[in-house]
Amino acid sequence: MQAIQALQVRLEAELKEFRSLQKQIGNYQNSRAQYLTQVNENDMVKKELELVEADGEIFKLIGPALIKQEKTEALSNVNKRLEFIKGELKKVDTTIGDLEKKSEDKKNKVMELQQQMQQLASKQQQ
Repeated sequence: MQAIQALQVRLEAELKEFRSLQKQIGNYQNSRAQYLTQVNENDMVKKELELVEADGEIFKLIGPALIKQEKTEALSNVNKRLEFIKGELKKVDTTIGDLEKKSEDKKNKVMELQQQMQQLASKQQQ
């Protein structure tokens, strides 16, 4: 009986860690979705800027004021922003992959502990 209780305690601890990992994965997936949205928005801005003629006027909203900006400067800013966001997206993807691997390991451990508990319970009933 004590062996089952010890397994139960271990199982609960593993389940708690598994749930925590799942929650972290969910949070990172939300961040990933936000980064993807930002990439799409900045890609659209970049395409719009490329449509502007060389002598066209571009304005940037800074606080309540519209400030005139050179096309090359605006494109440079958008490209830097895209580069940064894509870098962050790679980090998030790597983290999600690592967390999913850990989560899969925990899931296997939980299943193993459940099988051990079932085996002990069936032995005690016989």
